[in-house]
Order: sequence, then C-alpha cells, then structure tokens
Amino acid sequence: MVSFPTLVLVADDGSPESDRAVEAAARVTESTGSRLALVHVKAHSPSVTGVTAVPAQEENLRAQGEAFLRWRHDQLADRGVTPVRTELRLSRRPERSVVRVAEELDAGLIVVGVRGGRPGQRMVLGDLSLPLARDAHCSVLVVRDGLTEAAGHTAAPEQG
Repeated sequence: MVSFPTLVLVADDGSPESDRAVEAAARVTESTGSRLALVHVKAHSPSVTGVTAVPAQEENLRAQGEAFLRWRHDQLADRGVTPVRTELRLSRRPERSVVRVAEELDAGLIVVGVRGGRPGQRMVLGDLSLPLARDAHCSVLVVRDGLTEAAGHTAAPEQG
C-alpha cells in the first residue's frame, strides 16, 4: 500500500517558479487528503558582505513576508485549499530554514520550484531544489517549468 504524506510543505518566495510549486502542492493535497503548510523565507542580511541588517530593515522584511503569506493563504483558501500553517523565517540560508521548518512540522514532502535551466543559472538565481533534495529528512518534489532544454534549443512539453 502506498502511503501519502500527511503534511506537504511548500517553499514559496513569490516567484513564478514558486507559483508553480504552490499549484502542484495544492493538487497533491487535494488528491491525497494531505494538509498543506507554507514557508516563506526572506533574506535576513543585506547583500553587502560585512554589513549587518538594522532592526528597521528586519521589521520591513517581516512585514513584507507576513503580508505575502496572508495573500497566498487567502489565494489558496479561495480555491478550497486552506493551509494549516504558514511560517515566515528571516535567514541568511533559506535552504536551512526550509529544512528546519520541515523537520519542526514533521512534513512528509517538501515542494519547491526550480530556477534556471542550466546549473550556472540555478546557482546565480538562488535555486533551493538541490540543497533541499540533499539535506531534507523527507522527500522533495521539484516542480519544473515544463520546458526541456536539449541540444541548445528548447522544446515545449508534450500535450496529451
């Protein structure tokens, strides 16, 4: 007998890749009866090395993150999928925060979107999928954009 995760955690940064991951996570929870949780991680430190964030910056990041989570929660609830939990984390290492939240909530599945088609693009764009797949205690569903790069050109996904 196949067992499904009782809690699905989606890592959501508001990007188009995350939108696809949220949609996939919602479909998984609808089809399996699992519960859905959201985690949104904001970069805690400024991009300049050696400069620390001031409390006003942290308050601004927290307010932005909380507003985003309320919006996403309401968006999902409107379609009939109400997240049981939303988590906002301020962190210098988003992948570690997502793994920690998954462990704290005992998630059975993490869903994340992938950024960039090639490894160099993923590195520059801050892709979480590789470190999550490596470090998470549970399975990780990586949602791609549906396009496949092959031999230097992009092909549309098969319609079926």
